Amino acid sequence: MKNTLKTLLFLLIFMSITVGNTRAEDAATVAIEWYGHSCYLLTLQSGGKILTDPYNTEWMPYQLPSGEVDVVFSTHDHFDHNAVDAVPSKLILLPSGSEPTFAGSKSSIAFSGKDTVSYDLKGTEASFTTAPSYHDQRQGELRGVNGIVRFEVAGLTFVHLGDLGHLLSPEQIELLQPVDVLMIPVGGYYTIDASLAKQVAADLAPRIVLPMHYKTEVLSEGFPIEDVEPFLEGYNSVERRDSSIISIRAAELPDSLTIVVLKYHGQD
Repeated sequence: MKNTLKTLLFLLIFMSITVGNTRAEDAATVAIEWYGHSCYLLTLQSGGKILTDPYNTEWMPYQLPSGEVDVVFSTHDHFDHNAVDAVPSKLILLPSGSEPTFAGSKSSIAFSGKDTVSYDLKGTEASFTTAPSYHDQRQGELRGVNGIVRFEVAGLTFVHLGDLGHLLSPEQIELLQPVDVLMIPVGGYYTIDASLAKQVAADLAPRIVLPMHYKTEVLSEGFPIEDVEPFLEGYNSVERRDSSIISIRAAELPDSLTIVVLKYHGQD
């Protein structure tokens, strides 16, 4: 009897600690700021920072964040996504694009062939995985490969599709789900267009969709991608924010798919 009571007491304490940690994680805020194109800066409540697909600002008319970040990743090696040295970072992640693995460097020490990378972001654990894909609908013949990045942090699951150029296979969908926040290209020409992006979003069934890689007024007239409007048509829940930042927490995600359109950093 005494042993049984001790066991029950241990289980109650363990469950209390587990529930408490889960609730604290679900309540943690993640601020997501769109810098333009496919570049987002995620700032955790702990102060940890993740930067996605930074661009060469000599070629792209957007800004990049100042100061150091903890993690930066580049989905593929094109100038508008691969400027990982432009912002100081402790961890650089470079998805293979053809295999579900990363290369990169951690504290300036190179590594390769990692299928999962975990990193402590000032007390908040983040875990990164990648799914291979193509930059076009001809198995990379036109524009090469693209590494989709999925990461979990603060009780949330994010998927950044990079320059995805095709619909996802059932295997890719299974690998990426579940998804809370989806960062998806919608401008077409170099990536999936609005119609295909809607199908990909439906397949992945996220709670929040952040459209990216579309035409804004600062891109040259000859830049051959569409603006965000065709993608927004037909959705019931579209939020147009008067800011480049959205703050979210796991405990307060919308019940159904919501499209959030952000201004880019520095936009009037």
